[in-house]
Amino acid sequence: MRYDTILDAIGNTPMVRLHRLTESTDAAVWVKLECLNPGGSVKARPALGMIRAALRSGALTEDGAIVEATSGNLGIALAMIGSALGIRAKIMIDPRTPAPSVRTIAAYGAEPVLVDNSDEHGKYQIPRIQAAEAVGRTVEGAYVPNQWDNPANPAAHSATASEIVDDLDGEVDTIVCTTSSCGQITGIGRWIKQTHPDCRMVAVDGRGSTAIGGPMDHHLLVGLGSAFTPGNFDPATVDEAYWCGDTEAFSTCRLLASNEGLLLGGSSGAAVFIALAVAQRLGPHHNVVAVAPDGGDRYLDTIYNDTWIRDHDLTLASTTAQLRDRLTGYAPFPGDQLKPWRHYPAGPSTDT
Repeated sequence: MRYDTILDAIGNTPMVRLHRLTESTDAAVWVKLECLNPGGSVKARPALGMIRAALRSGALTEDGAIVEATSGNLGIALAMIGSALGIRAKIMIDPRTPAPSVRTIAAYGAEPVLVDNSDEHGKYQIPRIQAAEAVGRTVEGAYVPNQWDNPANPAAHSATASEIVDDLDGEVDTIVCTTSSCGQITGIGRWIKQTHPDCRMVAVDGRGSTAIGGPMDHHLLVGLGSAFTPGNFDPATVDEAYWCGDTEAFSTCRLLASNEGLLLGGSSGAAVFIALAVAQRLGPHHNVVAVAPDGGDRYLDTIYNDTWIRDHDLTLASTTAQLRDRLTGYAPFPGDQLKPWRHYPAGPSTDT
């Protein structure tokens, strides 16, 4: 397979079926491996969509600069795209951004800018955004994509939805997506609602995130959720929502690696855990798809590090049976009862 540039290789990621974390009484669980995008995450899709839209509109020029706040993956994607297009990139990160992500951003030739002043809650997301906005106002040629409120973000996921349906020959019953900037859940959901209205869309937010209305609290998951409701979020695309805890997400990550050969990140663990809960409820002869946003190589020092797990007093499931026991404590929250948080910049913040 040949491509003119690395950007042409974005998309068409594979799906693999789980075998050892599921049982015969479950629906089939498929994991869409977005970590196999160039740049290593699902964020390559919206990053490319937002940059191409900005170049078409003139909001960004080839002699300008891409400036964005990110917990890691979108920054890597923008740095990669900037490198391929010859456009400078300045990425606002914070002390919680995984060190491998920071090094990857720099390796692409972009400038990672550490924002270490937290808000009144000790969180960093909104200060990161404010730092990016300040550069956007003061540096000539700077373009701030604003992933949380950019229609090109969800629009990029029409292709994601189409790939899922094509790979399952239209036999898809439920798609499970994490929230983050809400581009995935909204973009995939809109396409699915128009073409396969019987397919249910399930949103997964980190417990402690307020992206789709959950109560604000501390959480360790990086990149899942938000301190506010993104403008991208369309509640009409969600049939059910779940709030996944750190321990369930991280347990799933480690068991996917040791039992299924899949090394995935925390958001991916959350999506798969909830997909297992849905599959248990649906039963055989159904297909459940978990969109896995990124890989686990960026989290070897955290999620896959026993010392880090102990230091954070986390009790993980060490066997598939223990993980499945935890599924019984998870019930869906109907989509029509979602009560979104206030949009940025109003309201308090929780870092993601």
